[in-house]
Amino acid sequence: MNQPLHASVTLSGGLPAALPPDTLHGLALRAPEAAWDGARYRGRGLASIDLAGVRKMAGVVAVVHQGHFAGVIAASPLQARQAMAGLNPVWLAADRNPTVHAPAGDVDEDAYRWRVLADDNHRAARVAVWCLNGHVGAWVPACAPDVQRQVRRELAQLLQCPEAAIRLTLWHDDAAAGDSQPPHPLSVLDAAADAALLSQAIGRPVSVACVAVAGGELVLRVAQAAAPATVIDPTNSDAADVAPAMPTDAARAAVAAPDMPRGQPAHQGFVADAPWAVRPSLARLLSQPSIASASAQATVRTDFAVQSPRSASAPVHAGVHDLNAAQVFAQESLWHEQALARGADPLAWRLQQLPEGPGRDLAMQVAEQASVIGGGMAQGADGRLWGRGFATAAAQGVDDTGADQMVWSAWVAEVAVQPQTGHIEVTRVVAGHDSRHLQAAQGASTQREITHQAPQCLEDARRLLAAPAAFDDWGATAASAPDSAASATHALTAREARNDLTGLDANTVGPLTQGRLALDGVMTLPAAAAIANAIQDATGVRLRQAPFRSEQLRLALAGRETAPAGKLWRRSWGWATAAAAGLAGLAVMAWPAKPALPLTAGPDVSLYSSQAIARGRLVAAAGDCVVCHTAPGGAPNAGGFALETPFGTVYSTNITPDHDTGIGRWSFAAFDRAMRQGIHQDGRQLYPAFPYTAFAKLTDADMQALYGYLMSQPAVSSTPPQTQLAFPYNLRPMIAGWNLLFHDAAPYTPDPDYSLEWNRGAYLVQGAGHCAACHSPRNALGAEKGGLDYLAGGEAEGWTAPPLNRLADGKLPWTRDGLTQYLRTGYSPRHGVAAGPMAPVIHGLAELPESDVRAIATYLMDLPKPAGAAGQANAAAQAVGTHAAAEPAPVAAAPVPHSPPAPFADLSGQVRNAKGERLYQNACAACHEAGSGPTLFGAKPLLGLNTNLHAATPDNLIQVILHGIQAPANDELGYMPGFKDSLDDRQVADLIEYLRERFAPEEKHWPVDMKMISTLREHAP
Repeated sequence: MNQPLHASVTLSGGLPAALPPDTLHGLALRAPEAAWDGARYRGRGLASIDLAGVRKMAGVVAVVHQGHFAGVIAASPLQARQAMAGLNPVWLAADRNPTVHAPAGDVDEDAYRWRVLADDNHRAARVAVWCLNGHVGAWVPACAPDVQRQVRRELAQLLQCPEAAIRLTLWHDDAAAGDSQPPHPLSVLDAAADAALLSQAIGRPVSVACVAVAGGELVLRVAQAAAPATVIDPTNSDAADVAPAMPTDAARAAVAAPDMPRGQPAHQGFVADAPWAVRPSLARLLSQPSIASASAQATVRTDFAVQSPRSASAPVHAGVHDLNAAQVFAQESLWHEQALARGADPLAWRLQQLPEGPGRDLAMQVAEQASVIGGGMAQGADGRLWGRGFATAAAQGVDDTGADQMVWSAWVAEVAVQPQTGHIEVTRVVAGHDSRHLQAAQGASTQREITHQAPQCLEDARRLLAAPAAFDDWGATAASAPDSAASATHALTAREARNDLTGLDANTVGPLTQGRLALDGVMTLPAAAAIANAIQDATGVRLRQAPFRSEQLRLALAGRETAPAGKLWRRSWGWATAAAAGLAGLAVMAWPAKPALPLTAGPDVSLYSSQAIARGRLVAAAGDCVVCHTAPGGAPNAGGFALETPFGTVYSTNITPDHDTGIGRWSFAAFDRAMRQGIHQDGRQLYPAFPYTAFAKLTDADMQALYGYLMSQPAVSSTPPQTQLAFPYNLRPMIAGWNLLFHDAAPYTPDPDYSLEWNRGAYLVQGAGHCAACHSPRNALGAEKGGLDYLAGGEAEGWTAPPLNRLADGKLPWTRDGLTQYLRTGYSPRHGVAAGPMAPVIHGLAELPESDVRAIATYLMDLPKPAGAAGQANAAAQAVGTHAAAEPAPVAAAPVPHSPPAPFADLSGQVRNAKGERLYQNACAACHEAGSGPTLFGAKPLLGLNTNLHAATPDNLIQVILHGIQAPANDELGYMPGFKDSLDDRQVADLIEYLRERFAPEEKHWPVDMKMISTLREHAP
């Protein structure tokens, strides 16, 4: 809940200590191609927006246009999104200044690369700002003191006010509860700047959501190559391109050179691919394009200077810690390689170069405690290669009180490498840190500490060795999901943006994870370089990209060796064996009699970790289990939901862990067989109305997680009605033949020709999401059609499921951002509102990570003919848009069609048209007519772009007119009343004819089918 607002509790300038409950909601427009050269904005400029049209829209408080910045302020997030979609921006061409690279000398093409992790695991954290009477109050999510300082400085520069006039308050947003990590500092910075610029325009508090942004890469190229080690090019996965790096002339000169004075590097430094600084907020970059200086600089004390290019590039989503981490990784790796090039011991060489002071003292103590003597390759009895590495760092930071301090850190890491697989294990970590305040009176070292095998250090080190992302990864969001039965029961409720905010003391902020770690972000800076140096010590291979991937190391160790081709007769026998096994499998599948699997006492749910159960919850949400397995008014997953099929009514079963009426005594083997083969625990064939044809594509890990989640839910004793189909469909053994013809029980296999995101989307759409069950047509035997008919449109529960295989080039084309917004919220300003069976699907998708919804959109936008890497790159470029995933408009959007009614060919048509128009004006115009007044029930869909009015049949339109939208995909969308009891069949026919003629005049005339209207009238969705 909000902190109570008392008139007596105010800040300077009359601002209250707590945010008022009537805070407005803002959104900012983003340029489709942004670029920054370190001092000025060089991307596409904003030529114009539809100010007048948006200002007339319901709920819009103001529209702000300053330079290339544009934003809207509205009473609700939904109205803000609607207003954003109506801006219709026109963008100018980008400032294509000539590319001039900074002088780099002999640039080493094998650069050091630091991958900035994606910021996708926070749930709609928000920032609110109130500008009033020259004072600024900002409410930001919990963040570190240095981030708070950066936000305060950025707002002062953006608003041109002194920092003393800005007060930051840490708040807790209930809508973002359960996050595994706070938003990235730049996400907070952008949201704060947007809110500040919008609030300054109206003098009222404005809230803006922090936007998740995909990760990127920081690149530092060495001015002179130094290390004759095997080097991996992280941009090339082909082992043939991995070879020992030959030392250059500069490297040989460095080897022959005499010892350098302490602290004097032999190399010129590094050259960055982009401005080596933290970009300004996007609001300042766009509103003040000619004076867009950096918002912060790297704070690490470096031995090698970093040169920034003078050319413009896309702004990197990298904060201070990201720059520090990349620079320390490159610097300490280079020192290690330089020592090897000179034939020196890397530790002794590095200590020699450290200047006298606390940093060198700390490094020597850490090395002494780690007993690091010498180096070189070693091999254990188990065949693993062992190595040790050292690295150190020093950076300026901010303590909890906001005081500046210098922090030193040193690491010794030991690793063991399995050469056959490239698997890397961090076996030992000795780490130390020291800090001093910068004030002279506090110059004494007070915080020196050295730890051995500290669990947090080991965890941080092993995070750098994470396995490469896979198509069935659910991300860290799964680990943060609620574990209690009560929260899981309500897990599919759509999340809403709320003003339920709780203030936090800045001193209560706990350790930050995933690269933004405790102890001023410096403690773990040397970790990546220490591990990379240890790997090179063990294997002779230099990994230049962090975090590390074992596959790169395996390819380097394997070299160019390939497996022998083998003799022809061996391959022939292999084919024969495989064919025999396949035939045996088909025979087993086709055999109608299946054995019952024994019942058990039920699984011990305590054996499943909270992470596994949380992962299973997401699998269940993606599969909408609770939707089909819950009868109207019944307990969740207790079964009894009636599924109407052309062959009769099929009732869903009880999938709660009840021992008598549910699946509580099912073994995992029984559960897995039912999900993959459609066979009940007792041996009965299940009807394919249960989409085991899709669930078979789940991986074993997801299937195990789903089993654990379902078994952890409350048991409900409930016996659903028995499914009793007419002859011959009641003969369940016949389903074995159906399976032989139409079912492939193989799990999903990723396509290596496509991106991880594309494969992730394909896995969700084809597997857990079972989208084809509704959106693909079926043959006479009820099987989904494939090929060109895959996702070409189908039917579900009396509704027409539109095609999903022509979204990018259909009559009303979608964009990836528009589709992502629709799948996330149930609403697209350019296509309409989710209704009918799609509404509960939106509930489930709202529980998935943002990246999963984007992956689904990426895959669907690529249909029907996958476009490959080039097409995916275009789709990614298409995704650049607004904050709320409103569909971007790089050029002026066409006006919403409000065509006058087309003339009818005969008098009866004109009469029907007049009747339909009267019905529309009396029943529909108040909510759907553009500019006709306020939004009465939530969203205000524009009918000229509504998908249902451009569909081949009027079925969905008739459903909505008769029954309304009683269960919206999101409560924020509002409800639509039904007119079943107000309009007769003839009136409904007149109304749909008028709507088709007015809002989709280019489409064919719908034939009037009174029987269909009567049938749908009796079918309550």
